[in-house]
Amino acid sequence: MKNSGKTESWVTSEGILDEQQIIGRQKLYQGLNGRHVERFTAQSGQTYIFKPLTNPAQYGRERWMYEHVMPQLPPVYPQLIAASDQEAASEQSWMIYEDMGQLEHFLCESTMMLAAAHMAEWHTLPITAWQQLPRVGHKPAIRDMLHELERHRSAIAELLTKLHVTWSASDWDRLITLLLTAEEELPLVLCHGDLHPGNVAEVEGRLVILDWEHAHLNTPLWDVYHLLDLSHPLFPRTMTPELRARVMKVYLDKLESLGVQVERVSFAKWYDAYTIVFSLWMLRLIDGDLRNPDCIWPQEQLRNQWHETAATLEQCIKHMNGY
Repeated sequence: MKNSGKTESWVTSEGILDEQQIIGRQKLYQGLNGRHVERFTAQSGQTYIFKPLTNPAQYGRERWMYEHVMPQLPPVYPQLIAASDQEAASEQSWMIYEDMGQLEHFLCESTMMLAAAHMAEWHTLPITAWQQLPRVGHKPAIRDMLHELERHRSAIAELLTKLHVTWSASDWDRLITLLLTAEEELPLVLCHGDLHPGNVAEVEGRLVILDWEHAHLNTPLWDVYHLLDLSHPLFPRTMTPELRARVMKVYLDKLESLGVQVERVSFAKWYDAYTIVFSLWMLRLIDGDLRNPDCIWPQEQLRNQWHETAATLEQCIKHMNGY
């Protein structure tokens, strides 16, 4: 998209909002590179969302999604109003979106169910024309997580002991078999890539899915795990086996209504294995953040995230062992 017309005066050639051309601004959040996503008010009085490039590793991904993929999705995303020239350097790149108002990021059951149904819709889209999308998101592939855990089996055993979880060599072998089978049997689909609670919201009853910059091709388990069980220090939530099962049913029912048949017992086993591996990897990541004095997340929020992830791990181990 070419920056043109009334929008061209809002942003300077350096890729920052021009104070002389707007009448108000509000910082919403800070990206990992220190730049802020902001709400600003144009001279017309209309408000918009200014998003500078906040993740250099994903340069151009979200823009590509808006040009090639979003027209095929239901309107559950903010409209793109303008963007910097494609020739602009990454540190000068930006996008401007419609302002959808105050977004609520509390994932109540109805919001999760609505998101699960829409997720099934984009998981059934043909991906033939999108082969240039990567096969990995902003976290390692699940097989790489598994390999990392295997290299640190003694540390994993200590962690499981700390959680009072009994875990045998045969349990580990079963987990590996389930995970590898899922990777072989499940199709590659379009994944949002980062469907944590901060990227799912409602405004005036409308579902909004934000930040498609980590979109990639993966098995559906990646998105399902992020929607159901990925923890985040800023967006705590409580997941129960019963709620997980209800939202999963909505997702699988929607897939089948779209002509995709799923063997549900196998899918549940694969999900448990996937979630156990992902959650163990996350616990190690959070432990590292807790030991890092320069981590941007407050200690209390990280500890809450750790316990939330541990609860998910214990639930899925218990569920998998129930089969």
